[in-house]
Amino acid sequence: MICQLSGTSSIELPALNGSGVAPLAYFTPLLVSSTVLYCLSRRADHIERTAAVPLAVIDAAFVASVFVLCLAAGLVTGFDNARNVLLLTCIGLLISQVGNSASGMATGMMLMIASIVAGRGPGGSHAWWAVVLYPSNSIPAWSLTAVLLAVTGIRSVKASGRP
Repeated sequence: MICQLSGTSSIELPALNGSGVAPLAYFTPLLVSSTVLYCLSRRADHIERTAAVPLAVIDAAFVASVFVLCLAAGLVTGFDNARNVLLLTCIGLLISQVGNSASGMATGMMLMIASIVAGRGPGGSHAWWAVVLYPSNSIPAWSLTAVLLAVTGIRSVKASGRP
């Protein structure tokens, strides 16, 4: 929906290679991943103490539903922004376990900007490390996303104190 609203709008960015204009739709995955990270970092101790269901359970269900929806959208429709939402959210969750949610959000944003600024080459090519620029049918990009998803899930379970 947000991609449709942004239409063909673009943002001017400095570029090391190629054009310095990036479609606004490249940045829409940041909205979802930043929202997920923000919601998970809230400090709601008073709600946690009175909740009938522990909020960690609701948080896990929320994150899992975001991941399932993104996987379904990406695999069924070939939507590369769905893969990028998964990728940026997983990276943000891993970084926020070491730092905080702001550092996780900033890491995703910097990865996106670095990929657009330095990862694009002439003729629509991209650097090997600029995974967010890979086309939607890229097996290496989906494989890396699946590995990050598994690592994030394992780290999250260990961080919550479960075996």
